[in-house]
This record gives sequence, structure tokens and C-alpha cells, in this order.
Amino acid sequence: MSITFLLKKIILYLLYPSGLVFLFLLGVSLYALWGKRRGRRRALLFTALILYYLASTPFLPYYLLKPLEAGFKPPAPEALEKARALVVLPARIYGQEELMLEERPSRETWARFIAGVRLKKKFPEKPLLVAGGSLEGPGARYLQELGKDLGVSVEAIDEPRDTISTVKALKGRLSGPFLLITSAHHLRRAVYLFEREGLSPIPYPAMYLSHTCKFIPFHPLYLLPQPVYLEMTNEALHEYLGLTFYRLRDLMIREKNA
Repeated sequence: MSITFLLKKIILYLLYPSGLVFLFLLGVSLYALWGKRRGRRRALLFTALILYYLASTPFLPYYLLKPLEAGFKPPAPEALEKARALVVLPARIYGQEELMLEERPSRETWARFIAGVRLKKKFPEKPLLVAGGSLEGPGARYLQELGKDLGVSVEAIDEPRDTISTVKALKGRLSGPFLLITSAHHLRRAVYLFEREGLSPIPYPAMYLSHTCKFIPFHPLYLLPQPVYLEMTNEALHEYLGLTFYRLRDLMIREKNA
């Protein structure tokens, strides 16, 4: 694992609500030990609590995810026919040796992979590629094994650890339009990165996270913080931060070359 990849992940985690809450509480603790201005300590603590509450109830993740997922719907039948390949971008795949095969894919990975398997069975002539490794080592090959058990042929590419490295790994393997299968909230960034390399992805949303944090009809339990919503908030901010980073970097490169 490269130092650059590790630093990128650490910075991202610190910018998530969970990381920011930790930093705020750390600041309050340091103020409590050495600071003299109680007003600032209270402001930091209040900010941390509000941030945690909003991020761990359905309201904030819903309104963050909805714009990311907007506009991405299952492709029309003619677009499915036109695609030359099926490309699945997995989320987390756990690589610990003691895990059973079924335990390795995360919930999102399962949704994306099953969508790819269903399309492969519908279009057996189209190659099914799964690109993405695990933080602990191999990743895609575990889905390849699962595909074999489910009766479909899967080409596994283990080297990529994130979306940008996946694009680089697949660039020489793809020609013409292909189905890009991932979660709806991930499609905006993924499509941007593939298209800027001259590739022709057809977005295929495998799941919509915003559907699982809807708060209508209202229920009192939605007012209670839950870890699942904090994770969704992190997911949404990860996409916004990643997309902003690549767009700003590309803008700076274009201005430099102008």
C-alpha cells in the first residue's frame, strides 16, 4: 500500500463527520486541560454535538445523498444491448483469512455484484469485469469465486484500491460503451473519472442509499442517532470531496496548459 494512498485515506477520514467530531472533542479536551476561555470550549463542544446529531439521523445524509443520486436511473433496453462489457466497481471487500467467502463483500459490494451477475446472465456474451482490491490484499478474486458458484464467469482485477486507479487499470481493456455498475451516489464521480480518460461508461445504479434514509412517513425513532446514518453521511461527503478534488485539479491543469 503506497504512502500517498494511505495519506489520502487518513485525510478523508478526518474530514468525515465522525473524524471532525473527534477533532472537536479533542480540541475541547485540550482546552479543558490548558485553556482559560470557557466560552470557546463550550462552542467547540456544542458544534461537535450538533454535527454528530445531524450526521447520525436520517435528515442530513438524505439531503446529501439525494443530489448525488439524482438523474441516475436504470438504462433503457437499447443502452443495455449497446454495451460491450459489464464493469462492477465493488465497495469494501474484507480480506482477513478467517472469513468465509460470503462474509467478504460489504452490503454495498453485494448489491453491486449481484446487479452485475444478473446482467451477465441476461447477456452471457458480454464480459463481466470486477475491479478492486481489499485493504488487506486480494478483493476482486473473492467475487470471482462467488461468481463461479453462481454460474457466471467473472474477470477479476485485484490491483486497484480506489476509483482513480481502477480507471487506469481498465483503460486499456475497454473499448466502446460499457455498463458501469456501482451505487447511485458513486456514479457521478466514477462517470467523471472514466469520461475524462476518453471512455464511454453507461451508468447503471445498483442501489440508492437515499432510499434507506428516507424519513417520510415520519417515525419518532428517526430522531435518535444511529451509526448507520453516520456511515451514510461519511459516504456522501466522500463523494463530494473526491469529485471536488478531481475537478479542481483538472481545472488547475487546464489553466496551467492554456
